[in-house]
Amino acid sequence: MISFKLVRRELLPLKYRILLPIISTLLALIVSSIYIIVAGGDVFQVYYYLITWPLTYPTEIFVTATPLLLLALAIAVAFKARFWNIGAHGQFIVGGLVAAWLGVVLKDLAPYILIPFILLIAWLGGSGVALISWWLKVKRNQDEVLTTILIWSAILLINAGLLTGPLRSPYTTYPQSQEIGINAKLPILIPGTRLHAGVIIPFIILIIVWIIFNRASFRNKMIAVTIPRVAILEGVNISRTYFWVAFLSGGIAGLTGAVELMGILYYMTPFVGPNYGLVALAIAMLGNLDPIGIMVAALFFSILINGANAMSWNTGVPSFLSDIIQAQTLIFLLIFSILNMYRLVIVRGEAEQAKPQPLKLKAPSTLNPEKKSIKINRSILRISTAILIVVSFFLVLDLVYPGFKGSCVDAVSSSIIGLTLVISAPIVFAAVGETLIERAGMINLGILGIMISGAAWGFMSAYFYKNILYGVAVAAIVGMALGVVFAFLVVTLGVQQHIAGISITFFSMNLSYFFHRVLIGSPLVEPTVPPTPSLSIPILGNLPIIGSIFKQNLYTYVGVYALAPVVAFILFKTRWGLIIRTLGENPKTADAARIRVHLSRYISVIIGSALMSIGGAYYSLIDLRSFNLNVGGEWSWIALALVILGNWNPLWVWLACIFFGMLNAVQAWLVATVIQIPYQFFQSIPYIVTIAASAILGKRVRPPKALLQPYRRE
Repeated sequence: MISFKLVRRELLPLKYRILLPIISTLLALIVSSIYIIVAGGDVFQVYYYLITWPLTYPTEIFVTATPLLLLALAIAVAFKARFWNIGAHGQFIVGGLVAAWLGVVLKDLAPYILIPFILLIAWLGGSGVALISWWLKVKRNQDEVLTTILIWSAILLINAGLLTGPLRSPYTTYPQSQEIGINAKLPILIPGTRLHAGVIIPFIILIIVWIIFNRASFRNKMIAVTIPRVAILEGVNISRTYFWVAFLSGGIAGLTGAVELMGILYYMTPFVGPNYGLVALAIAMLGNLDPIGIMVAALFFSILINGANAMSWNTGVPSFLSDIIQAQTLIFLLIFSILNMYRLVIVRGEAEQAKPQPLKLKAPSTLNPEKKSIKINRSILRISTAILIVVSFFLVLDLVYPGFKGSCVDAVSSSIIGLTLVISAPIVFAAVGETLIERAGMINLGILGIMISGAAWGFMSAYFYKNILYGVAVAAIVGMALGVVFAFLVVTLGVQQHIAGISITFFSMNLSYFFHRVLIGSPLVEPTVPPTPSLSIPILGNLPIIGSIFKQNLYTYVGVYALAPVVAFILFKTRWGLIIRTLGENPKTADAARIRVHLSRYISVIIGSALMSIGGAYYSLIDLRSFNLNVGGEWSWIALALVILGNWNPLWVWLACIFFGMLNAVQAWLVATVIQIPYQFFQSIPYIVTIAASAILGKRVRPPKALLQPYRRE
């Protein structure tokens, strides 16, 4: 039997640690050469344009690096204290909105008053958004990763709604704000270029952050709160420290949005700063959360971004290659950062110890397996009884009052119920898959990229082979492959799970876009796959109102009706389910019972990721029957929050997904009837409701005890 083990060693000398980002970048470039060859490009020509073209326009390097460097510094401030502010892009949007509004309303003020005032309010706006997550973390016990992501998603929709409605420029039909006044624009430093005065601001913030990290006493408090017990012993006020961390991080992100709008854009759009949040996170990690390292990484990424379009124009290789290189650089750096502290050792001759044994572990008392079984049996009985009563009622209604079928109430109710199932099906796949992973002690923020990958590869397979089943199978295989990569990072190496998940998202979605562009191209009309026929259950499919429940395609039947009960049965009624639950509560207990902890976690991640990918494929195979940018990831982040709302129980998670789907179906109906209000406002309601529900239930939910904790066998 062969297994891998990490053995701690002394850190590499400084000169070698400095080389780690460089080696990571070189490896990323080498691996990316494979994609270039597949795309039919010339490797040397591609890299020539990618690197040299930006160097002929050096001012553009600093212009592009400005928002990336600022956002990366904002993330670094938060991550230094382990306040996982993943939603810095949302705070960036708020800063841009503030600048767009004040730049028009106060355009007659003198520049020396107006510009500092806008920057100050933008800072406060970004801070205010970050402090919402701070409050939810310290007062309601909510994971800031999920809350910052959900708030970010809601802000994107609210921004689009404002620019479609009250903030839209009267001079255009496009969703954009009016151009800010001349007094609100940052002055150009070099005439004939886009180099504006805002490029100085990142270096000012960099100096301040460097002082905080290296000279200020606040640094000790930031380090202390990373281990709450230590902070309490040292008398550090954890809540107050997190407050100032969120204030600084969110403020810098809000300032970034204002600088970008006042220096480059001059008006707000729904698409400002695409992927800036993900790129900035990669920069922060590549720079090892050190201000100087972050500056170097930001300039390098700026070169790649600026060279991407020139490379694409001259070689025909999709510009997504630039994002792939950035994502792969981050992944390699994560691997090397662990190998800097540990040696990966191949262990032989442990076959006897690893041999499966009868499960003798005693489940942690918090699991209460007997009580869980009783509760689940009673829940299933109650649900079955309720379903039988509802179906019987509508059978009687159809017989007694046949004229009700086809009425306005029936038509509206049936459409809302049918749309609820269509919206819920992919979310159920993703949320139940995430439940399996979190029950085993991990969080997979790669869910966005995995779902997009499932949609892309599933669509391409179904399109070329003219068979939906091929699409589903390939989507599952792709999800499993990405699950293996994620499991290697977090299970084998013990990489910080949030960062590993984001890196998987950044890599997988851009890889999907790249190959979709190579294989499908950019047609004026996106190709589609054939529609999937519905399977109507006799008699039940013709009932009023609820008839649409029994007239769905097989994909929806499996996702909505079968998946959650099957997974619940596995988790609470089988030996493997007990193992998974024990891994999430106390992996040492499982190890003591000679359960292979790492292998079991690998299996959980692989199965969970496959379900996520299948859920993403639902959009491109069933719902839209096509694929384009962002297809498949619409509700990926919300699935993470629904796992918490469902208290990590597949049946309750399923119910949360149905509730969320119903909210979206109702908002879609409202959009169709209340035309005066931008539909994006309605689309943001489910996110806001989910955040509110999380705040209300925050103290009542109890995550698995070993969640986010890597397990290394001593």
